[in-house]
Amino acid sequence: WWDDLWLNESFAEYMSHRALVDATEYTDAWVDSSIVRKVWGYGAERSPSTHPVAGVEALDAQSALQNFDGISYAKGAATLRQLIAYVGDQQFISGVRAYLTDKSYGNGTLTDFLDAIEQASGKDLQAWSRAWLLTADRDTISVELEELGGVVESAVVRRETPAERPADRPHALDVAGWTDGRELARASVTVTGTETTLAELEGTPEPAIVVPNASDLTWARVRLSDDTVAALPSQLAQVPDAQARAVVWSALIDGVHGATVSPDAFLDVFDAAWPHESNSSILTRVAAYAEHRIVPWFVPRAAQDDALDRLNRAGTGLLERSGAGTTESLAAARLVAGTSDDAVLLRAWADGHGLPAGLEDDGDFRWIVVRNLASRGLVEADDIEAFRAKDDTLQGSLNALMCRASLPEADAKTWAWQQLTGREGRSNYEMIHLARGFWTAPGDDLVDDYVPRFFTDVPAMSGWVGEDALSRVVLVAFPKVFTDETARLSADALSRDDLTPAVRRSLVDADAELREALASRATFGAAV
Repeated sequence: WWDDLWLNESFAEYMSHRALVDATEYTDAWVDSSIVRKVWGYGAERSPSTHPVAGVEALDAQSALQNFDGISYAKGAATLRQLIAYVGDQQFISGVRAYLTDKSYGNGTLTDFLDAIEQASGKDLQAWSRAWLLTADRDTISVELEELGGVVESAVVRRETPAERPADRPHALDVAGWTDGRELARASVTVTGTETTLAELEGTPEPAIVVPNASDLTWARVRLSDDTVAALPSQLAQVPDAQARAVVWSALIDGVHGATVSPDAFLDVFDAAWPHESNSSILTRVAAYAEHRIVPWFVPRAAQDDALDRLNRAGTGLLERSGAGTTESLAAARLVAGTSDDAVLLRAWADGHGLPAGLEDDGDFRWIVVRNLASRGLVEADDIEAFRAKDDTLQGSLNALMCRASLPEADAKTWAWQQLTGREGRSNYEMIHLARGFWTAPGDDLVDDYVPRFFTDVPAMSGWVGEDALSRVVLVAFPKVFTDETARLSADALSRDDLTPAVRRSLVDADAELREALASRATFGAAV
């Protein structure tokens, strides 16, 4: 039964977005999926722990729970969109109805589902299901143009299949191009083989930027051309299609993780395009990703202050020109709260003075400010306790723990580590929030000694922390000290034979993310 959990989770993911688009005013739900859910899923696909959407044998419930991830949800939903493109929407609906009717009050399997879709569509899905459902990993999709005198002479979509997991996946997608906000070309195509011609683009003006998978219909690594990446700072904000903008941001994030896009290039686009973004999902998620992942993970420590200053300037500019209480002003204020080094401004906001409109009673916003103050050593433990007393809620207590763990003091780190790894009776959520704050430090020297301790102390917690909870703690508490020594210690830990399955899975995922950061830093060096 657990082996086909995707039949529940992927359908829930797909139908939640389809219902929003078809039956409510929230017609941009797929944009949110692109920049939130699929970014999460692509991260799962990059990890060595990736797995097929279907057909993964679950030995027990605990092992099955490890696959409640971005593959079973986001990739599964994207795969269903590809199935619909392959068989037709009405045929898909007819097949699903027959499947649900036949299996009502019982359990269904992948075979049952495919049989129903085959009967409704008249198409053989065996090869399709092997490629899309039973084979892990994803293809890389890119577009190559040849132009003469500013006119496209030829255009092809290239599909690169992972050598270690070969599969012949057809991709129903579209390619679009823009110059100065004007859509110059768009072509829908089913990509098969390594190269597919885009005849519709021949003879059209060469666009400044070209976006493969512009409507985000398929599941793939979208590789933007060097010319497109270079043009994005001047072009992206002018693109009127929010779905295409989300695809571009997702591709940039994926490229940073894959060391094909530099953090500096990402920040160049952020500086120029993010302050003009109108979609709330893109606005909030891209800012959060830039602040909490791109800068601390991929920008070398010596350049991080400059990178955070770039984010702060972008947020400050947007805040100054946005209407009071608008989505734009709230997103900008949160970015400034997390990245500013203006102690006077931050302390005033923390004390409730001069707050941006709409944030006067926002406890979460206050904790963003306090976390920034704590990480810079501009408040003490007693101050944090005073703020907690004003927010006597569970979330307030959790945020206070995170802020105390963020203090750049040796005593604070000693306390936080004991609270995290000792038998202190901390709840799962408390441990996770302690871990979120712990590795925050002005320099690696403050936390270096805890790197080897992580690989002994945290796995040992399996003696008193549940598997599911500990797997989450491992991911969050994994050292944010991006050095070859951390990678060596991680490899040594993974060679042990006494790790529980959940701890090993999380270590594999965290180790992969560490190596992505190291590869990017080795390739691009410092960003400014």
